[in-house]
Amino acid sequence: MKQIFTIIFIVFCLQGFSQDMEVSFYPSNVEKYDVRVLTDKNVAREISAQWQKQADLLASETRGAFLDGFFEAAKSAAFGAFGQSASTIASVTISTLADALKSKKDEWKKAVDEENRYEKKITMLENIDDSYSTVSDAGALDPSGMSFNGFSCLQKRGGDTVFFVSCHLDTSEYALARILRHSKFQLKLDTLVFNPSLCNLPNDKSRAYSERKPFSFSERKNLSFSIETEIFSSWINQAVQIHNDVKLGSFLISVPISESSLEADGVFRFISGKELKSGDCQIVGDCFIVPRSYIGVRDGNGIYHDAWGTGQYRVAMTIKETCGITEDFEKHWKDDWKSRPKQSDIKQSLATAVKQTFSKNSSSWISTLTEAPVNYTKQEIIKALSGSASTKSSGQQLKKQDTQKVK
Repeated sequence: MKQIFTIIFIVFCLQGFSQDMEVSFYPSNVEKYDVRVLTDKNVAREISAQWQKQADLLASETRGAFLDGFFEAAKSAAFGAFGQSASTIASVTISTLADALKSKKDEWKKAVDEENRYEKKITMLENIDDSYSTVSDAGALDPSGMSFNGFSCLQKRGGDTVFFVSCHLDTSEYALARILRHSKFQLKLDTLVFNPSLCNLPNDKSRAYSERKPFSFSERKNLSFSIETEIFSSWINQAVQIHNDVKLGSFLISVPISESSLEADGVFRFISGKELKSGDCQIVGDCFIVPRSYIGVRDGNGIYHDAWGTGQYRVAMTIKETCGITEDFEKHWKDDWKSRPKQSDIKQSLATAVKQTFSKNSSSWISTLTEAPVNYTKQEIIKALSGSASTKSSGQQLKKQDTQKVK
């Protein structure tokens, strides 16, 4: 049943992205990232039910047995750092070649080393309101009405998916107990799709993506894909102390991608609960629940009451792709060097537009980042964002870039 639900959810998310962010102008050199933060009122009901269950057990004669079972579950829970695969380029000492040739190889290795790393930071423009559906009179960390239910991220290039990742709030008995006892929540990885042939490696910043040499397992090895998601919050406490943009926690997904782990169509796929050749995938980390701001109020009789708001937070993601090179590729470095255009320090500039919206249909906040080479016009980039006006800062950036001369 869980598998069926997961598959339905994947289809729903992908359809939601296409409906909410329909793109009429989308050439291969335009990259688009959609970060979606999910909400669900059912989460609050599950937390309340777990709280009542624990309260009933603690009040009964089975209190000791319940606590024993709880701590046993804690001992058996899997926590720890998920090792990231490190990739380096092997150094080769060449003493028999001329200094000029050695210098050329050093230049080649430096260029390839830069190509083997890709990093993209995506930060939501502003805070998301209402981590909880209702105001509380119990305190800043009252989990009642919690509506946050995970996140997803989709990168598309042209009409194709580069990667898609989806995570949901962990609502297992142990995870809910952590919310109630430690004010921390965990996430579960539902889906991860990654297409190596469309990935951002080799990361050649001097050329448009369509002009780059595509990724090849015959030349590159130790391919690794990771997403780190950080959650920040701002609030004011009862002592009128302001806490601005405080990091509450983070989650890391780090997966090695080998040629043997791909499906027949050359795509890596992981779906929770379904045994696939992709092997084990997991998400590691935890996060404090969002603190509520103090908002003391007066009732109809003028009596002052302590109250706490619905909580604000924002999400930031760092996407990384890394790899190394194969021995055969290094062996034939001269052929690759000759095929490269003249190297220069000029890096390709990008025109960037960002917007953040709320989708009522899927109850989610969506932050969309669109990037294209600087020679694309402002109108084309805005069209890639479904014709919607971007933020003020994005508009100013585009206007500035429009004035640049493209050589």
